[in-house]
Amino acid sequence: MSKLFTLTCLFLLATTFLANGQSVVLIPREMETRVDVEIDGKLFTSFRWDEKIKRPVLLPIMTSGGAFLTRGFPIETRDNEAVGHPHQVGASFSYGDVNGIDFWNTSIFRSEKELERMGRIVLRKIIDTKSGNGKGELETSSAWTHPNGKVLVLETTKFIFHAKGKLRLIDRITTLTANEEDVVFGDNKEGLFAIHLNSALQQNNQFPLKITSAAGVTTDRKSGEGLTGQYFNSEGLAAEKIWGTEGKWAAVTGTIGREDVTVAVFDSPSNHNYPSNMMVRPYGLLALNPFGQKAFGADRAERKFTLRSRQNMTFRHRLLILPGKAGAKEIEREFGKWTAR
Repeated sequence: MSKLFTLTCLFLLATTFLANGQSVVLIPREMETRVDVEIDGKLFTSFRWDEKIKRPVLLPIMTSGGAFLTRGFPIETRDNEAVGHPHQVGASFSYGDVNGIDFWNTSIFRSEKELERMGRIVLRKIIDTKSGNGKGELETSSAWTHPNGKVLVLETTKFIFHAKGKLRLIDRITTLTANEEDVVFGDNKEGLFAIHLNSALQQNNQFPLKITSAAGVTTDRKSGEGLTGQYFNSEGLAAEKIWGTEGKWAAVTGTIGREDVTVAVFDSPSNHNYPSNMMVRPYGLLALNPFGQKAFGADRAERKFTLRSRQNMTFRHRLLILPGKAGAKEIEREFGKWTAR
């Protein structure tokens, strides 16, 4: 084989790669209870299912510039992180009332008595991983498990990780199947598709609050200095006014270190009870809840949903990570692109 021919082949391969986009590579590390997702050789996120977390999560999630988008506490705590809500880890999918069992608040910080009514979402299998140019895929199966060991719900989830320049997208397609008996999703504020963000993306609304160092030394934060988050949603609401209202998407824009970033969670028109109620808090939480209603206001009707034995339902959500600071017009444009498919 001639040197010229070899160089030509390498040039064509490089040209094809550039045309197709960045490499998204999934690396299973099952002995470490994780699957790493790398973009052009750099960590984007890890799918994790270790016992300390009580449910499969994406943790950490990184920006295109290499900043931690998610809060690390309490699994991989970093300096200056708020210590409240230790059950809210990374990006996850869980709910606070499934046949009376709480899958949202469970954590290693709960007492034995509290854990008697708290379930676990247990990974059963990594079904498939696919690496590629511009996107990668991960498919998993899990079991929503009662404290007594009985499986209430079977879950199959496909993640699609997209890289487009500095834009990052995570699509989550989740199918829930009632196992041997009917399953009732009660009216509860805790859930469903959620991400707990870096403390820098908090808004200055809860003081004093406890913060920790990586070494575990806690102090009080008494002002909003260093907090940059500005929360808004599809209905034109901001900050605390978003909580419990219906909307297509919710977002926060701010700065982590020297990097400006905007994050949004999207609800699909195909989802149950679209548009979802918004479990959004300016302390760093973006969450979409299709089941709770009266939990968000005493004047609202109670709402329950029964999933019959062996029947299933599917949810589609998107996590959008935009470089720079963006507003409602930019988020609505991205939402429109997604829903037009």
